[in-house]
Amino acid sequence: MNFSKSGRRWSVCTISFFYVLFAWFLPAIAQEKAEEPKPAVAEAPKPSATVAADVLNQYIFRGVALSRGDAPVLQPSIAASYLGFTLNVWGNLDTRQSTNNPFLPVSAGGFVKNDKNARWNETDITLSYSRELFKNFTATAGTTYYQLSNARFDAYELYGGIGYAFPWFTVAFTSYKEVTHTPGWWMQLDITKSIPIPCYEGMSLDLGASFGYQIFEDTDTALNLNGDLGDYSELHSATLQAALKIPVYKNVTVAPKVGVALPLSSAASRFIEANSWDRQDIHVFGGLNITASF
Repeated sequence: MNFSKSGRRWSVCTISFFYVLFAWFLPAIAQEKAEEPKPAVAEAPKPSATVAADVLNQYIFRGVALSRGDAPVLQPSIAASYLGFTLNVWGNLDTRQSTNNPFLPVSAGGFVKNDKNARWNETDITLSYSRELFKNFTATAGTTYYQLSNARFDAYELYGGIGYAFPWFTVAFTSYKEVTHTPGWWMQLDITKSIPIPCYEGMSLDLGASFGYQIFEDTDTALNLNGDLGDYSELHSATLQAALKIPVYKNVTVAPKVGVALPLSSAASRFIEANSWDRQDIHVFGGLNITASF
């Protein structure tokens, strides 16, 4: 009888002890669980867009001048990107087109139009896909359609390349293959570096150097000013440029820029001189870029 009463007392005490224990610790455990960080939920990728325009003293393409340089050119572009895909539309407006270049439209009399008026003479449509294969290493593939004012010279090009972002600069190599009029290849090595300007948030000095190797497999290629024809495979041209990017309003930047394009071999010098609208082989260019990102 006494043992039974004693057992009951121990049972009551034991239950009371665990009740107090759980009453004390359970809220603390629940609070700790509540304070545990929730796993981050990856945000769905969003599309982006860029609207830009360059105002330059001359249009230079792979070392060759496609304007006379006696009047500025306006080069607007618009690009939209989503999930690695980018669609870009770019154009060139020559404010005083004056040349006998065969890419220009031909009048009814068979003569090239050379009226020194402002003309929209090129629209490029590019579709590309880029993906980071591993950290800092990116691969890109795409295609460009070149729509010229003389439609018989419209061109279609495929390209692919890789790039790696080193701590000091970024290096990229891209190979282009035209599949329409002039069978051949353009291979380009790009080295770029962006240097932040500490005195102004978002400002940077953007430096770039590109080196191109040109292969024409067509024996009708114009090689020099004498009109000699033949195939062509040469270390072609280099372009060095610098731009000071300045943020002016939210996602809008302006960037004054300057650059020089020069041949890398004597054969390239003759080729560039023969095919440039100003009949020069070295070109200094510059102007202003305005870009808005969304």
